[in-house]
Parts: sequence; C-alpha cells; structure tokens
Amino acid sequence: MKTSFQKESQPLKIGLIGCGRAVERIYLPAINKLQDIKVIAAVDPIEERRNLISQKFAECIPYAFIDEKLVDQIDAGIITTPPDTHVKLASEFLKKNKYVLVEKPLALTKEGVKKLKEIESSSKASLMMGFNHRYWLPVAKLKERLSENVRIDYAEMAFSSDYSKWNPVSFVSDPLDDLSPHVFDLIKYIFNKEIISISVNHLGEKEFNLLIRITGDIYIHCYIAHSNDTIRTIRVASSSGKFFITLKSVRITPEPGFIRNILDINYRAKTKLLRKTFPINISYEVQLKKFFDFARSGKIAQPGTADGISAILAVEAVQTSINNNGKETFLNEIES
Repeated sequence: MKTSFQKESQPLKIGLIGCGRAVERIYLPAINKLQDIKVIAAVDPIEERRNLISQKFAECIPYAFIDEKLVDQIDAGIITTPPDTHVKLASEFLKKNKYVLVEKPLALTKEGVKKLKEIESSSKASLMMGFNHRYWLPVAKLKERLSENVRIDYAEMAFSSDYSKWNPVSFVSDPLDDLSPHVFDLIKYIFNKEIISISVNHLGEKEFNLLIRITGDIYIHCYIAHSNDTIRTIRVASSSGKFFITLKSVRITPEPGFIRNILDINYRAKTKLLRKTFPINISYEVQLKKFFDFARSGKIAQPGTADGISAILAVEAVQTSINNNGKETFLNEIES
C-alpha cells in the first residue's frame, strides 16, 4: 500500500494536462458532478483550448506547459495529451509522488515504459489507466456471470467510432491506438485470462478483423474500425448462457431480436424522458471517482501501469501480424 498524503477534509487539487476533446466532452461534465474536487490548472500549448477549459472552473489558471513548480501545486493530474507524451508527463507526476490518470493508450511503443515502472515503484503515488469500459454497467454484469468454471463457446467484440464527430485537436487518431486498447483490456478483465496471440485480417486502412487467443485456447473474434458508425458490442455464448452488450442499453440478455429490441427501445426512451445519463457515459464518472479515491487513500491505483503495458504489447502484436500478412503473433515474442 502507498502512503496516504491527502487529507479527506480538503478539496483535491487537480491539473488537467491536455485540453482536447476528451476533457471538453467527457472529463469536464464528469468532474462537475463530483464534490471536493478543485481544478486549479488547465495545461495545453494551444491557447484557445487551455482558455476554453480553464474558464469552466473557478480559480483555474491556464498554462502553456507543465513544469516541476506547477506539479508541486497539484495533488493529482489527468493526462489526455497525444499518446507519445504520456510516459514523460506521467513520470513527472510520479517523481513528485502525485497520482496521475492517463488516457489510453499508455504509449505508442514500449520505449520508456521500463523507466516509468521504475519511477512508479519508488513513488508514494501510482498511475491509473483510463480504461473506463471496465466501469460500464453491462460489462460488470457480464464479468459476474462468467466465473472461473464457465465454459466459453464463442465470443466476439466489435468496436468502431465515427471520428468525423470527434475531430481530435492535436493528433490524427488510429483505431489500433484509440479503440484496441479498450478491447484488449476488456478481454483480460471480463474473462480473467491472458492474451496469448493475435492474428489480423487487415480489411482496409482503418478497419481490422482480429482473432485473439487467450488462456485455455479460447478465441475472441474482434472487429475494430474507424467508420461512419459508433459501435460497442460484446457477444458471448457460454455454459452459463448467451449474453449481448450494446451501446445505450443496460441489459446483457436476451440476444438481439424482437424482444431485445423492444426492451432496449423502451429503456432508451425512459432514459431520455427522465434525462438520465447512459451507462457508457456514467463509466467515466465512476472511473474519476475511483481515481480520486485512490489519490486520497494512498492505495495503488487499478487498472494500472501493468495493464497499460499489456495493451501496448497487444497493439505491437497486431502490427507485427499485419507486417507478416496476418500470421499469428505471440505476445511472449513481443515482450522478449
């Protein structure tokens, strides 16, 4: 257990490192629903972006960059900058014994992650990965139903995003960096098994079919793409039943069909009528609350650095498989 350094009676002073779409559309609304949080810094090299975000919080000061003096003033940081900056920025927080939440992916390559682990091991704080899908209510329900002794007969995941509606500010997003870390983390989390190997059918520039083998010779069929549709579906057939997860639904049964469609339409109508938040958006609120709880308690954050590194290795396995015409690539070969 890490050493606690934050008194619960005091507001937690937060720095937003990166003021792009993720902060504007996801973190800002979620933070506003939580108490005892004080955002004191909005950091971004683009003046328009840091001013936009800083104006949303009282006593929040915009900064063009972050340095040691600013880190000293912050209790915990949320990093949503381009992925190639994550390791360096997270290291600066951990060196100062400050908790940090890092949006996925942890990094684009393994470069620097070994040093990051060393810094974290000697820090009184720790890093939490932004794998919010772990806190998506249907995922929690599915994980509960898939205990250790359940036989998995079939499993598939489809994750796609319409990036024309997102329009990243500072970098061009790739589905393998943007979506696949969520998929890889969910596979490990839901099934509680390690990814053994990955083979890829490259369908187009930003469209992929993946066949992922996990412990026990179980295969997960995955579709990942940037397309005209935003899709999040998980389908599992097992000895404990058949389950299906999709966006704007809280259910995991029954499977797609007339009855499921009626149930989901009814749920969506009630959610809009009562102005409730859809479960996938609530997952960000839950993630933030857990992060702030970790920072206050001094406990080791989860999911953590090891989970972020696992996703990096899986992405590198995908790239290796693509370069080898879809050949099955084993993660232990990537890790070595």
